Amino acid sequence: MDLSKDDIAQSLAALSCNPGGKHAYLRTLRAFYSWTEESALVGSNPCSKVRIKVPKPLRLAVRAIDIPSLLSACDAVRDKLAVAILADTGLRLSEVASIELGDVELEGGTITVWGKGAKQRVVRYGPLTGELMLGWIHTRPNTDGLLGLTPRGIAEMLKRLEVRTGIRCNAHAFRRTFACESVRNGLNVFYVQSLLGHSSLTMIRIYAEQVSSEDAIKAYKPIVT
Repeated sequence: MDLSKDDIAQSLAALSCNPGGKHAYLRTLRAFYSWTEESALVGSNPCSKVRIKVPKPLRLAVRAIDIPSLLSACDAVRDKLAVAILADTGLRLSEVASIELGDVELEGGTITVWGKGAKQRVVRYGPLTGELMLGWIHTRPNTDGLLGLTPRGIAEMLKRLEVRTGIRCNAHAFRRTFACESVRNGLNVFYVQSLLGHSSLTMIRIYAEQVSSEDAIKAYKPIVT
């Protein structure tokens, strides 16, 4: 007996799982019936027009007002600097770990990094990060790289910080924070794209999805003046 679109929809609606789970079942059924349709075992795919709305997942971002608390909870200047760089630049975890002392231009407050696809770009950091940078450079031991930490070492440090403060944080969360706050502060999205090292604006739109209509109202400028 061939099943109809309504049969599939009713069966999925009867499942006790959340919309994401129901959508996973639908994908499996859709793939199965695509095969049966191609094999001429059924006349048509009953799943082709079935739709399940799945809420967009909340993407973790560190609130800007929580960053001072995270910095205060750091035990060492190196850890403070790592957090400050992540928040101030939006660099990837691997990019922060790969910074060499020679990549830092203290006078201009910039860092040269190698991103995905062996692409080089320059990012900038602010005054507080600059102070931490100077303090660390003058006292740092003879280690590999600026921080002497691997990507895993930085991730573990952030995890300890999260446990200590109760503030959820990881390197990618800081990256989202950078994108959102940059857009809120009026930075051109193409500049944000360049600073984050993305080849298109697609990820910027995803990162900045937390920018609300209230932010848009604040940023609005009248056309007719």
